[in-house]
Amino acid sequence: MEGVRVFLIRHGETAGPRGVLYSQQDVPLSERGLEQSRRLVDGLREISLAAVYASDLERAALPARWLAEERQIPLHLRPGLREIDFGAWSGKSFAELLQIPEFSARLQEPEKISPPGGESLLELQERGLLVLEEIRQKFCGGTVAVFTHGGLIRVLLLHALGAGLRNFFRLQQDYAAVNLLDIFPQGSVVRLVNGPFDLNFKLLLERDTLV
Repeated sequence: MEGVRVFLIRHGETAGPRGVLYSQQDVPLSERGLEQSRRLVDGLREISLAAVYASDLERAALPARWLAEERQIPLHLRPGLREIDFGAWSGKSFAELLQIPEFSARLQEPEKISPPGGESLLELQERGLLVLEEIRQKFCGGTVAVFTHGGLIRVLLLHALGAGLRNFFRLQQDYAAVNLLDIFPQGSVVRLVNGPFDLNFKLLLERDTLV
């Protein structure tokens, strides 16, 4: 049974105020985020990669571009890998959002309440899964790095685990976090969740094979 190995990587720290839902706004990486990204890309040089995928938002696309150029492997930018569209809530701080009853209710039932003019978690999950299926079909037997966003990573991990979207807030995703999935036609195996950006990728992959 052959599948594809996928590193799901959250972008590094962003510039600008903390505690803001930037959603699909194209905010840049902070200096710390740039350093996290450089160290992550350095670590990924040690392993064999078939391709790099990324959200087309610059905070995810920039390190993906570095990696693809250095390794001379294909880069695929996909809008389907963007962060969730928060609609009318985009660009607001948590302090502002907590004054909105619907937002507070969403913290308890995230699968039932969607941002006004934005996406539901199910819609987010479905577009992310389309990209993962593209990767599985094109790069079966290989390893692919995917640079994307915390919200999308959470819903993809929940799908792989067979867990409901109501568990969305139970998964932590730090800046530049690394997650590892083995994706097969029959389902996925989750091998790593919220790993540090400076982990030893080569040693991690030597522990197991994609079978």
